[in-house]
Amino acid sequence: MRSFINEFRDFIMRGNVMDLAVAFIMGAAFQTVVKSVVDDLIMPLIGIVTGSISFSNIVWHVGSANIKVGAFIGSLITFLLTSLAIFIIIKAIHKAQTIVHKDAEEEAVPETELVVLQEIRDALAEKKN
Repeated sequence: MRSFINEFRDFIMRGNVMDLAVAFIMGAAFQTVVKSVVDDLIMPLIGIVTGSISFSNIVWHVGSANIKVGAFIGSLITFLLTSLAIFIIIKAIHKAQTIVHKDAEEEAVPETELVVLQEIRDALAEKKN
């Protein structure tokens, strides 16, 4: 049992798992902000266009069922805006990583044989003098 607990502790303390936990919490907070933007800013404007006081209150009545079309469209808009924002963030991160890797590759230019031979020649010349 102790081995299982130690393995679980090691798994939890790995950097990737901790990063994932932080990303999940940040995503939940970001989702709240996007939902507020949709519910409090975008949906009232759409409601004005459709003639409804609150777009989220648009409901289709089919028999005894109430189909909440406005709430579904609000959730769909929230999903699309969240997905778009995450896509833009991921794209920016990949671009930054590409730039960093390119800079690191340029700095780590391997020495050619000519450079090594010139350094040996210069070292030998200094020794003679």
